[in-house]
Amino acid sequence: MTKYNQLFKQQVFEFYLQHHKNRSLTRRHFQLAETTLVRWVRQYNHNGIKGLAVLGKKQTYSPDFKLKVVQAVKTGQFSAEYASLHFGIANSGTLSVSG
Repeated sequence: MTKYNQLFKQQVFEFYLQHHKNRSLTRRHFQLAETTLVRWVRQYNHNGIKGLAVLGKKQTYSPDFKLKVVQAVKTGQFSAEYASLHFGIANSGTLSVSG
């Protein structure tokens, strides 16, 4: 289960836009970590409102998909952060998990 639902994310982003993209004020108002808000802003900027979508279940990725993403990062095509946006991965931290 996700920590924040779609409606909450939309409310946060509307507040953020109404207050001239003031991240500090938005974080304090909603008691969010800076990394969370920054990630949501990047997702919105890359994919619009659908970038804030909550998937509802843990994503699983095929070995081919994983290889494609890892190769894109290792070759310098994308940073981990941008690769997560480009490939639709909710959190760039997923790319740094080893196992």
